[in-house]
Amino acid sequence: MFVPEMPVVVNENTHQGLKLVNGASYVAVDVILDKAYPGHRINADTILHFGPPAGILLSSESTKDLHFIGMLSGTILLMPMSIKIDCQKKRSWQETDVTRRGLPCVAVFACTDYKVQSRTLGRVTLELRGTRTIKINGEAVPSSCDPYSLYVQLSRCRSLDDMMLLSKAREADVVGNKVPEAMEVAEERLEMLSNATIREVESWGWVDEI
Repeated sequence: MFVPEMPVVVNENTHQGLKLVNGASYVAVDVILDKAYPGHRINADTILHFGPPAGILLSSESTKDLHFIGMLSGTILLMPMSIKIDCQKKRSWQETDVTRRGLPCVAVFACTDYKVQSRTLGRVTLELRGTRTIKINGEAVPSSCDPYSLYVQLSRCRSLDDMMLLSKAREADVVGNKVPEAMEVAEERLEMLSNATIREVESWGWVDEI
């Protein structure tokens, strides 16, 4: 589906020097159709293509000064990529290697916590659930929300009034949901090493130069 001015998030590193990388947010302003996949009109507003387009034009604040020949000013081209999915034993349904070809981006209306780290959003809808399924009293239920994910999700807005939950909040996802002790020890170790490095650099007298 393509909607003019649709916000998207790139999910593969394509042009790192131009910030067209995993997690970067853009607005899709136009689509370049692939003649190998002619369109089939469904209704007055919808044309269906059984294959990826030749590319889409993206724009953002970081592209406003770009001027490529033959393209709209302030845009950058994102082209399809082929990704190989190797057959693995844990996927009982997969019997052979497959290759998927498509645009390395997704609509930004729904993003993982990883994609919105460091961003401040106006309004959000959250699903405070884990990524696995566990059995409780014989019933399959989502696992507890990861503490790091919980922090990221609950800290994207400046106000609780701008948050909406898809599912009712569970006590298991919030109460006592702490970072594992092993990770706390690792973080303390990193902090200690960081401080030791800073002290060492200061002893060299290079701080002012740096």
